Amino acid sequence: MEFNYISDSSLEELRINIMSNLDKYKSDEVWVDQYFLGKTWNFPSKIRIENIDLHMPQSSTIHFDFENTKKIYTSLKGLSIVQATDERLWVYLTHTTFWKYMRKRWPVESYLDKDKPEEAVKERYFFMANRDRALIRNGIARLWWYSYVSYDENREDPFELTKVLLSKLDIAQSLLERSFSRNPDITKAVLSVLKQKELESSFIDRENFRSLMMYINQLGGVTILDTLDPEDLEELISEKIETLM
Repeated sequence: MEFNYISDSSLEELRINIMSNLDKYKSDEVWVDQYFLGKTWNFPSKIRIENIDLHMPQSSTIHFDFENTKKIYTSLKGLSIVQATDERLWVYLTHTTFWKYMRKRWPVESYLDKDKPEEAVKERYFFMANRDRALIRNGIARLWWYSYVSYDENREDPFELTKVLLSKLDIAQSLLERSFSRNPDITKAVLSVLKQKELESSFIDRENFRSLMMYINQLGGVTILDTLDPEDLEELISEKIETLM
């Protein structure tokens, strides 16, 4: 199985025509081939993997995000950061390879009663203007990035911290929409401390977690976080959590 990139011009054509294509986003069948009939709208990425069979969401609350995150990352672990931040790859995947999954997980019908449904489609099927947010809002890219920032091959279960990350959606969103979240050492330090607090039956609520994120942002303004040992970073995070509890 080989993934492709959508061409720059085709990507822009789809993006600027979201509103006129809303009915197409309701289709259960892939439609971009017919839409670009007679045009060369994609090109090979040279990324070859085995077929990925994602779990289909069963309801509005049973999404299988954790299971699908493991599947996507296991198959695409070799992606470079340049590839993983390339909108052309993820837009190709949301519109072709994983179209049936996207229809189940992010159906356009749920956006039609919003003031700007095209913005919701852009958020899940394309990249938002805010690149940090875009990576975890795109319906397929988010699955890769969840594991990228949490996968720890030194643990018995490399996806242990991924499960912590996805235990509550607001944790993933609050953590990964920060600029420092591109550094797995920082995100894994946060998740390691949260895991330990969970084992101690000491939980942090949403507001306190947001305060913790602000603290790490502020800490990054006076300290080069990348230079701290994981143990030192975990200690700073743990101490801050204690003041918030």
